[in-house]
Amino acid sequence: MSQPRVFKIENKLAKVVSRPGGKTIQEALKSAEVNIESVRDQCMTALEEKAVNLARIATGDRAEGATATLDGLYDVSNAIFGVAGAFGLEALAEAACSLCDVIHRFRSGEAIKWSAVDVHVDGIRLLAGGLTRGTDEILEGLRKVRARFVPVS
Repeated sequence: MSQPRVFKIENKLAKVVSRPGGKTIQEALKSAEVNIESVRDQCMTALEEKAVNLARIATGDRAEGATATLDGLYDVSNAIFGVAGAFGLEALAEAACSLCDVIHRFRSGEAIKWSAVDVHVDGIRLLAGGLTRGTDEILEGLRKVRARFVPVS
């Protein structure tokens, strides 16, 4: 029986990290903030477009199960959540996350209540459109809807 051959793999990341120089954590964070701010306008426009797309998808197939519709709604809502979170749009991020939670529950076997989806889509459209007044009321209503379908964990 022959002896196994052992190969040493060079860890390039460890090598780069151990070299002197580079950026401090504070410099890297500041650089990241500048980069994020440089695309803010594009992302705000994209959020509005995603909200319109969400509403379009919501008018699709509503048969029992409606897998494609639920998957599309979840994907777009998750994308809205990510962008909103990156830009500190907490109300929009919460509404999108709530819709994801409700859709996940429906995909897990709970009977689909399209009114719960519709109210979330409408709330997201308002928040993505730059609504500044009434956000607390919208979020409170969405929290109540979410609580009916998603158990507290």
